[in-house]
Amino acid sequence: MTEPSAATDAPAYNYRHFSLDNRTMDRLGGVGVAEPAPDFTATRIDGSEVALSDYRGKPVVLETGSVTCPMYAGRITRMNALAHRFPDVTFLVLYVREAHPGERIGPHHSHADKIANARLAVSQDGEARTILVDDEVGTAHHRYGAMPNTVHVIDAGGVVVFRAMWNDPDAVETVLRRMQAGQDPAGVPARFRPAGARVLFRVLHRAGWQALWDFATSLGRLAWLHGPRSGSRQP
Repeated sequence: MTEPSAATDAPAYNYRHFSLDNRTMDRLGGVGVAEPAPDFTATRIDGSEVALSDYRGKPVVLETGSVTCPMYAGRITRMNALAHRFPDVTFLVLYVREAHPGERIGPHHSHADKIANARLAVSQDGEARTILVDDEVGTAHHRYGAMPNTVHVIDAGGVVVFRAMWNDPDAVETVLRRMQAGQDPAGVPARFRPAGARVLFRVLHRAGWQALWDFATSLGRLAWLHGPRSGSRQP
C-alpha cells in the first residue's frame, strides 16, 4: 500500500470550494488490491462508534460519498438494490468531506456537522445502507485513496479484492458474483460513468449556487481527465 500523508489540517481537508488545483484526479492511492484493508473507527448516524474490523467474517462493499457528490447520489438506488440482492454481503458507505460544498451545504466544521449531513443521505436520497462517518480530518478517507466516490470490495478475511477510483455498480455486481462462484475477481474492469444532468443539478443546487459555479469553472479540466481519451484509467 502507498501510505498517504497524514491528514492533520481539517480546514485544508474540508475545502470551501471545489477545485482541481491541488488534487490528483487521474490515479487512486491508498490501499491496493491483495492488501489487508486498513482498519478504522467511525461513527454511525445514531452516534455509536464502530470499527471496520467489526464487520469481518463477511464480504464488505465500502463506497465513499457525500450528499454534495453527484456521482455518489446518482448510484444510491442501484447500490441499495445490490445490497438487497446480496444479503450475505455487508454494504457500507464511508461518509467523507463534501465533494462540492456551497453556501447551503458547506464544509464540515465539526463532527456533528458531518453526521447531520450524512443523515441527509437517508432522508433526502433514500440511502438504506449503513453509513460510517469518518473523522473531520479524513483519516479513513486517506487510507482508501481520498477520492469522492471510490469503491472497495473486501473479502471475509479482510483483504481488498477489488477497487475502483469511481464506483461502478455493474463492476461491483460482477465481482460479487465471481466471489459467490469461488472465482477470482481480479481484473474486473470498472468504467467511469458521469452522473446524469438531472442528478448533477439537483445535488449541486442543494449545496448552493457556489457549488454549481465551482463545478462549472472546473468542467473543462474534468472532461479532459475523464473523457474518452482517458479510458477507464483504473490503477
